[in-house]
Amino acid sequence: MADIGAKGRNGPRSEQKRGPKAAPERPMAEPKRDVLAEQAQRAAAPFGGYPVDQAERHLINYHSQFADGADDDIYFRATRAFVVAARRWRKVANDRVKAVGQTMARWETLFLVAFSGNELTQGELARLISVEGPTMVRMLDTLAQDGLIERNQSETDRRVTVNRITPKGTQVIGDVMAITNGLRSDLLKDIDPDKLTITIEVMSQILRRLDEMR
Repeated sequence: MADIGAKGRNGPRSEQKRGPKAAPERPMAEPKRDVLAEQAQRAAAPFGGYPVDQAERHLINYHSQFADGADDDIYFRATRAFVVAARRWRKVANDRVKAVGQTMARWETLFLVAFSGNELTQGELARLISVEGPTMVRMLDTLAQDGLIERNQSETDRRVTVNRITPKGTQVIGDVMAITNGLRSDLLKDIDPDKLTITIEVMSQILRRLDEMR
């Protein structure tokens, strides 16, 4: 018998590999195409919501599970476009008016107090802006602390607090309006004015109908 000695059966022990062989490295799987598409869509919609083409895919996926007909799809597309556009506008506008230390909610409240034509109570303001009463009270208290409005008891009903704009508040309204006017111009300048007029008419009709439904 041949002398195996220190070499073992297959060569020197130092050269032998012990244990199971390591599995060959597999290349990393490429992200699925739909994942890449989702990432691209999120990048295209950084302020919330989703791109229009993704909304169409949502609708197709819905019809694949529910037997509803497509007769009302135009209504679905319209309301979804309204909602997403409003959310995006609010986010972009808020980001812009941060430069003067304001928010669109504060500006809207100041605008109504200044230009409604009468002294609005906190309850009336809450209803007009569609927020809860306590939320509006906190808003008005903050605006008063900042010197942008004055809050006083009504001369006709001592139980009611009325709100009046101050010169400082009027200046803030102008500052915010200058910023948002520029934003409106950037957003709408390439759209046919006739189409914008039709849009305003349609949206006004929708708003009136929503008020009737409340």
